[in-house]
Amino acid sequence: MCSAMATISQPPPCGVPGGRATYTIGRVRTPSHQGSGDGRSAVTVAAAVSASCWIVFAALAIVVSTSNTPSIDHSVLTWVGEHRSSAVTSAMRTVTWLGSAAVLYPATLVLALHWWRRERDWRAGAMLAASLAGSTALYNIFKRITERPRPPAGDALGTYSHWSFPSGHATQCMAFFAMLLVIAWLAGWARLRLWGIAVAVVVLAVGASRIYLGAHWFTDVLGGYALGAAWVSLLTAASLKTILRAPHRNR
Repeated sequence: MCSAMATISQPPPCGVPGGRATYTIGRVRTPSHQGSGDGRSAVTVAAAVSASCWIVFAALAIVVSTSNTPSIDHSVLTWVGEHRSSAVTSAMRTVTWLGSAAVLYPATLVLALHWWRRERDWRAGAMLAASLAGSTALYNIFKRITERPRPPAGDALGTYSHWSFPSGHATQCMAFFAMLLVIAWLAGWARLRLWGIAVAVVVLAVGASRIYLGAHWFTDVLGGYALGAAWVSLLTAASLKTILRAPHRNR
């Protein structure tokens, strides 16, 4: 997955601007991006996605902080409680751990050091670290703003503290894995759609685990996804603008 330098001579897949260029996982800038209309379009798309996700997050935050718990939250929690089993509970505990800070932060450090060691380039690692750290800061800020209680302790499989909205696991998982996907796109990875499907499965599984364990309401997880996606899209737009403005550097 973390392959060495690969030269692309045909138009790169999934909308990456065309032209012959050298791509690496650590070096996120490609000469073909510079001055490209496709590159400017990518900035616009990223900014639009970010704005859309911020709107969704704001709407959810207003709903959960100014009204009673939405009926869909109660319905989902009730349905989950009726379909629990020991085997699924064990699996969900593992999944939720994989989406925790105890896993994602060390993974970020390992990947950043690996990219630096192989490519002597810090930008991919910086993008991933900024995505994860920024998402953590954001969800902690909004938890204190909304002050939404967690689901009843009697429905929870475990003890959970702090406020409920948005789900920290959902936020940081979305931020981490979505930024990995952005880096993969910039690096010109093959089979990007398959990686996208894998990322979606992991992020959805972590969110589902938080609901299953009774740690969060359904709308907490949706809010986490929206916040994580809004932050990653904003970082992506800023990163692409930096790439487009960067002077050409001969390899």
